[in-house]
Amino acid sequence: MISLPEISAELATYFSLAAGTLGTALVGSAAQRVADGSIEAGQGYFRRLFRRDGGEDSPVELPEGRSEERADELLGTLSAEDRLRLAEALTAWVGEHRDRRPEEAHPGEARLAELIAAKAHTTTYNVTAHGPNSAAIGSVGHGATFHFGGSGRDGAGA
Repeated sequence: MISLPEISAELATYFSLAAGTLGTALVGSAAQRVADGSIEAGQGYFRRLFRRDGGEDSPVELPEGRSEERADELLGTLSAEDRLRLAEALTAWVGEHRDRRPEEAHPGEARLAELIAAKAHTTTYNVTAHGPNSAAIGSVGHGATFHFGGSGRDGAGA
């Protein structure tokens, strides 16, 4: 499965093109649809977005080697958790764009990719331990050492 950081730069290109050509309101709407799960894998969201009015020619000029089908495929590989992170990053990015004065440059795809990647660093651990000398460890720093089952009655060694 492809991780969110690996696909953030590519998805950022598509959302940046949509914002620049079709408007940030559309990207804001996309963020809401991504968050609520109404954009499903294989649905062809980007094909419909970039080929509005049912025409065969795309009104958005995609960079060399990019396609709406590839963007749809990438979006479809995301888990529900990653979709939520993507939606949060898109919402923040659109908010930054709205806060800028008209003469300032559009917050480009590099900024969006940065926001998406920042959201991807969240790690959630669900651990459970039962019984004597059990340990529930989600994450440990470098060089950690654990000793279980002390030899004395004072519990030393735990």
